[in-house]
Amino acid sequence: MDKQSIWSIDKWENELSRSGCRITRPRRVILNIIAASSRPLTPMEIFDQARAVTPNIGLVTVYRTVEKLEGLKLIDRVHHLGQCQTVFRGTRGHQHLLVCTECGRSAYFDGLEAEKQFTTIGNSHGYKITGHWLQLSGLCQECQKKETT
Repeated sequence: MDKQSIWSIDKWENELSRSGCRITRPRRVILNIIAASSRPLTPMEIFDQARAVTPNIGLVTVYRTVEKLEGLKLIDRVHHLGQCQTVFRGTRGHQHLLVCTECGRSAYFDGLEAEKQFTTIGNSHGYKITGHWLQLSGLCQECQKKETT
C-alpha cells in the first residue's frame, strides 16, 4: 500500500469519526480495500474481499460505509456502461478520472484547460457553470501492450 493510501485511510477514519461514525474493524477493512485498489470496485467486490478478512461482515455495512464515504466526498462514484455502482478513492481537490475499459485501472488528472472550456461553453448558452463531472475512458498502457501482442 502506498503513502497516498495510508494518508487516505487516516483521513477517512478522522472524517468518519467527526461525522459520528464508529471506526469498527469491519469498517477499517472496507477502507483498506478501497484505498488499496487501483480500479473502481462495486460494493459486492468490496464485500467479497472484506469477507475474506472478516467473514461475518454484513453487506449493509459495506453499503452504509460507501454511502458515508461518498457523502463526505472521500470517494467518487465511477460510471461504466451497464455498471454504475462502482466507487474509487477520492483525491485532494477537484480532479477528473481516466478509466481503462479493459481492466478498470483508473487514474485522476487535473484537466484545468477543459474546465476553462466548460465555462466558455456554459457562457455561450447563457449558463453559469457551477459544477461538472468528467470521466474519460480508454486503454491503459498495459492493456495497449496486450492488444499489440
